[in-house]
Amino acid sequence: MAESVAPESQPPTVAQRLAAADELLRGTVTDAGGLWSRATVWILRLALEQSIDRLWLVVAPPLARCSMRAQLLALDSYAGQETSARISALWATLSRVGHHQDYELAPTVVELRRWFDETARLADELAALAESDDVATHKQPRTGRS
Repeated sequence: MAESVAPESQPPTVAQRLAAADELLRGTVTDAGGLWSRATVWILRLALEQSIDRLWLVVAPPLARCSMRAQLLALDSYAGQETSARISALWATLSRVGHHQDYELAPTVVELRRWFDETARLADELAALAESDDVATHKQPRTGRS
């Protein structure tokens, strides 16, 4: 008797993660209860990390196995200092806010929407960078200097 093999589940794409976060922000997910704001933060952080992983798969696959802090340090060489700094700052913010402290208020919708917009922009920038000829062929990484 042959066993049926279940198809391997694929992780959500960056676009799917961003769509899920947007649904939480719009209030269309009603069963998230009081956890919707923290769930949004974690989804945004996952989308950002997945965008970074997609870049590493093209330019330096072994970096995807390093800690996120090491990956963020390496981003300067490929994404430039300004973009790398924006990514690092957003990742640090999402990490801090995602770890709930009883004495802290949940993030506001305005804060969440700002982080959502920045995550979407950075995901697009990283995707474009991964698709660019210079980075894809390892010609000359950007330094962030003009």
